[in-house]
Amino acid sequence: MSAIERLRRLGAHPRLVPAVALALRAGQVRGSARFAARELLRRARGAGSVYRLRRGGRFVIVRHGTGDVVTLGEIFHRPDYEPPPEVAAALGTPARILDLGANVGMFGLWALTRWPAATVRGYEPDAGNAAIHARAIAANALGRRWALVEAAAGAHEGTVRFASGQAALSHVVADGEGDTEVPLRDVLAEVAEADLVKLDVEGGEWAILGDPRFAAAPPRAVVLEYHPRGCPGADPRAEVLRLLGSAGLRTHELWARDDGHGMVWGWR
Repeated sequence: MSAIERLRRLGAHPRLVPAVALALRAGQVRGSARFAARELLRRARGAGSVYRLRRGGRFVIVRHGTGDVVTLGEIFHRPDYEPPPEVAAALGTPARILDLGANVGMFGLWALTRWPAATVRGYEPDAGNAAIHARAIAANALGRRWALVEAAAGAHEGTVRFASGQAALSHVVADGEGDTEVPLRDVLAEVAEADLVKLDVEGGEWAILGDPRFAAAPPRAVVLEYHPRGCPGADPRAEVLRLLGSAGLRTHELWARDDGHGMVWGWR
């Protein structure tokens, strides 16, 4: 067994996995030791701490002790949103990117680093997330190419009940539930005009994907995380593949879990 293989096996030991994950996430920013210490101590949870990314040199804001740290790893370490070769070939250089479920802006920051000439328009209804997102836009002086709408993304105009304060897991809820009411915006026209749509709205994706306008005019490419919450069928994976196929999109699955969560690319 090689030394590298022994290190990989050691890092996969259940007792070491959290430490390895933290080290990988901290490694995405300058001041990695400070990042790791703050995360271990759960410092700066509310306001967030500002770090400069090692790759690209832009600024990211992280609330330690929240899902922001996991999101940092998903987007900048793995990264989950890098198009597979067949999608990249079809997508080319996207000019208009739509970020539905924009959270604290990490995808928008990654996208503008990946495609510097693009514009990004994000939708985020959680007030705490949106405040961090707005700070990220300002910290990187990207206001001319990066816009934020503080509203939930959906298939009609109105308002909707919302469970807030859960970082990346904040979500639209059924009538009578949730702790606040937020604006809901019909985004189907913007979806049709976008080159790339990132869709992660904790169950709200089904209203968008199931709208006839999506099938009639899909974006050039969409990368989405689907959830069992709100799924119109018994099998979320089968349902999302059916809806993307009905829109004439080819698909590339990234991962799927037994609990009904998964991530997939669709493109034309």
